[in-house]
Amino acid sequence: MLPEPTFSFTIPSIHDNVPLDCRIYHPTCFLRKENTEGTWRKRGVILAHPYAPLGGSYDDPVVASIAVEILKNGFVIGVFNFRGAGDSKGRTSWTGKPEMLDYVSFAGFFVHYLNTIQPNLPSTPSDSYSGGSEMVLSPIESSRPLAANAFAPAASKTLLILGGYSYGSLITKHLPSTGSIIERFNEVIKGTAEAEIRLRALNLGTQWNGETHQAHLTRRGRSLMVHDSVRSPSYSVIMGGEESDPGVRRASRESRRSVDMIRKSFDTSRKKITLKTRRSSSDFDTLTSPVSPQAEEKLAASRSPPMLQTCHLLVSPLLPPISMFATFFNKPVYSWSGTAALAETFTDDKLALHPTLAIYGDKDMFTSHKKSRKWAEGLMDRPESLFRFHEVAGAGHFWHEEGVEEQMRKMVRDWVAGLIDA
Repeated sequence: MLPEPTFSFTIPSIHDNVPLDCRIYHPTCFLRKENTEGTWRKRGVILAHPYAPLGGSYDDPVVASIAVEILKNGFVIGVFNFRGAGDSKGRTSWTGKPEMLDYVSFAGFFVHYLNTIQPNLPSTPSDSYSGGSEMVLSPIESSRPLAANAFAPAASKTLLILGGYSYGSLITKHLPSTGSIIERFNEVIKGTAEAEIRLRALNLGTQWNGETHQAHLTRRGRSLMVHDSVRSPSYSVIMGGEESDPGVRRASRESRRSVDMIRKSFDTSRKKITLKTRRSSSDFDTLTSPVSPQAEEKLAASRSPPMLQTCHLLVSPLLPPISMFATFFNKPVYSWSGTAALAETFTDDKLALHPTLAIYGDKDMFTSHKKSRKWAEGLMDRPESLFRFHEVAGAGHFWHEEGVEEQMRKMVRDWVAGLIDA
């Protein structure tokens, strides 16, 4: 069973600003004294949930069981509700493309959050956090500069697992490369969804750093008072709203709507000329609205993105023909900043190029085990492939059968442990 989340919050989707419910869980190793000595390698996993119209959400029991196993290995866990799931706004699309951008939105947040948190903060008096001993989590300030969220050089790559179960695995397979996702959030304009996401990651991470460091100082006897939210290892913070001033956000959304309307009109005209068209790239284009001096200062201070080791975890992956009913992906190529997304986008290539684990049951009602096995063996047989899979005898799509969930959890646990040791 998962503990209380460290943070419950919302972020806007970069697709259309729809608010998405999100949660972050920290591993218990963050609470131990030895982790003040700089021993924790940054690592995190994102788990996407099943199909929302069938009851899927981040509270799904299979998602929770996977998260529990990975949490034990010292990973930060990130989950979110797609549009139309749980308390997230909007509704499920027919194409799956808005949901893919929901995932990209949370992935952008998650990478920046991992780079901000510092569970290994120094504990010397000269380096101590300047907050008061009774400091509580404060409201996020929209004026906080993005420069403070610059990526710091790391001794080793950040380990990032992009995962999903059922419908969530289908969306995971169609994600752009992590390099493309990071690029999307590198240069942001004040008031846009991308800026909101970066600011939320920065502020939540910075606040947690302050709380945690204050707690460490307290345990070492350097403070006589500490707020209950620091003392308790299971405190949870709920946060909503937006980072920027309402006027800035409103202008940004209106600008995006105007640009999208123009592009949709152009696309409609173009479709009358040719039968086969490519998806418009408006979802990933940067707005051309003026950049304020404050925003320019924030962007100028940004450094290079972190080095990531990207892995994938697919549990009960959906394959054609059932996947065609859940989404109508047409393998579009998105672009932004004048460059195309990497070639591995929307293909199975990235599953072979990066460490990937797929787990499915031979009694899956949505995809036959013969089809799943053929797909998995084809990926694993590629030259220098890093793709691995397990077929669990007697397991259905929902992992309700006796003993199968425990087998699946052990497979996840062993694979994750191997990634850490590699």
